[in-house]
Amino acid sequence: MNKPLVSIIIPTYNYAKLITETLESVLGQSYDAWECIIVDDGSTDNTEDIVKDFINCHSTYSFTYIKKVNEGTSVAKNTGVNIAAGKYVQFLDADDLISVDKLAVQVSLLESGIAGVVFSKSVFFTDDNSRRKLIDRYPNGFLAEETLHGSALLKRMVKNNIVTIGSPLVKKDILLEAGLFDTELKNNEDWLLWFKVGVICRKFVYDDNIKSYTSIRVHHASAMNNHSKMFQGEVIVRREIESALSGSEADKELEQLRKLNSELLALHEVRSLNIANGMRYILSSFAKNPVGEFNLLTRALFKLGVRIYKSAIS
Repeated sequence: MNKPLVSIIIPTYNYAKLITETLESVLGQSYDAWECIIVDDGSTDNTEDIVKDFINCHSTYSFTYIKKVNEGTSVAKNTGVNIAAGKYVQFLDADDLISVDKLAVQVSLLESGIAGVVFSKSVFFTDDNSRRKLIDRYPNGFLAEETLHGSALLKRMVKNNIVTIGSPLVKKDILLEAGLFDTELKNNEDWLLWFKVGVICRKFVYDDNIKSYTSIRVHHASAMNNHSKMFQGEVIVRREIESALSGSEADKELEQLRKLNSELLALHEVRSLNIANGMRYILSSFAKNPVGEFNLLTRALFKLGVRIYKSAIS
């Protein structure tokens, strides 16, 4: 039986110093039915030379390099998906790594028909003075480490992005149905995509195999370190989530998810962006239902106090 093809899509911008190790993690896969599409989003360093030299040295493997004008990571990833020939898609940032057996383990699960999305554990690391160090990037429970489906899946995804970009292996057809990445978004674009995928495919299966994981490199150029843009991106994502959840007002599940999303958007604005907008929503909700919304008001006042304190000491 022919193995299904996996398309590994690597967007890159000025990661010449790091991308070789990423490509080596692809080359080392125990699963051999893959193609790797590197989409260079207008790099101004020597990324092109590094990648082409790597491909020339490994010419028997299916690497494809595409150089395009700089339009952002969303466009770069969409470019890769649109030319991908694989049944399944693996996204991989140009500074991250995937374990040797990740594709083998996850393809097997997907081929069993268990779901359209399988995701793995994410491990975060830094390279400090040539020494690799594992770090805890998020608090326990932030990233999912269990199988989720139905309303439980959507509720977790309304709260926050529960998977890293390289954690899932997903059917290409589902990505196309979800509409791919929003090209207007420069941050949190993967959160919005996985939410839209979750609306279509109401089951994300957690691959708890210790041989399957993605390794996320944390460094000064990491997108996750640009807090200002991440904050702004969350506002856009939450507005898109609200649109994606639009439906019958009689649907209590959707209404509860929309309400949760609106509350989290208001708290987010109080904490980081527009205090007036956030407090307007929260005070209005409290006025309509003082008992039911007391906890929301308390959380908002706490976040406001933290923001004022940080401003005072900065």
